[in-house]
Amino acid sequence: MLTLFPDLDLDFTFHPVSNPAPRRFTPAQIEEYNREGYIPRVPLFSGHRLTRMQAFFRGNKERIVHHGSGFECFHHSVPELYDIATDKAIVERVNDLIGPDVVCHISQFICKEPGGGGPDVAWHQDSSFNPGHARCVVVWLAVEDADIANGCMWFQPRSHLRGQLDFDEKHRVAGAEEMGEKVAIETPAGHAVFFSDLLLHNSPMNRSERPRPGFTMTYVPADVQIHKNKDRWAVLCSGVDRKGLWPRHGRPGAG
Repeated sequence: MLTLFPDLDLDFTFHPVSNPAPRRFTPAQIEEYNREGYIPRVPLFSGHRLTRMQAFFRGNKERIVHHGSGFECFHHSVPELYDIATDKAIVERVNDLIGPDVVCHISQFICKEPGGGGPDVAWHQDSSFNPGHARCVVVWLAVEDADIANGCMWFQPRSHLRGQLDFDEKHRVAGAEEMGEKVAIETPAGHAVFFSDLLLHNSPMNRSERPRPGFTMTYVPADVQIHKNKDRWAVLCSGVDRKGLWPRHGRPGAG
């Protein structure tokens, strides 16, 4: 199948970023995003910020992992995750890629435990999950060092230019292994990779003796309509919701 939402007229074309004056990324990084579909190893958290971030994830696994059969986001309900999703270092870089008005509408914490921890994620595009146009920027934040041994992300550069690819009931893209070059995105703790929701990616099991925790945040321009779950998890991270498409969740506990 090409979409889970055949009743929606969705655009799965990659629209290159046109930003002559980015604030955080360099013009070369913008060009890299357009050409390859991602910007790797972006430094976001270091020093005390990194230490605090790591301590939170190490101490709150049970609180922020969904244990049922469905999918759940927590950035709208857990203050510490809200603070990460709206962090200036992240959001201003997202602004460089999709504009000033930005909503975080999906997040997920996955920790691949040592010694064969999974899941062994097949090649897929995040756009296949989203009931909206393919305009999202996905930010994968390494909580600890992520490398080949402990199950880092792998990308297929330039696959975002193919548009939406055929996938099965588990969102696995048919024939992805033969489609092109594969690159391991080894990422130091506190760094992130920014990538298009159309980019093919996967991650194998953790076969090391170290955990591989990572926090994923998905951002979309506020003027893009999402037709499912928008009222549950949407956080306006910057700018304004000019079309009134998104219910607003403020910082949890802020009154």
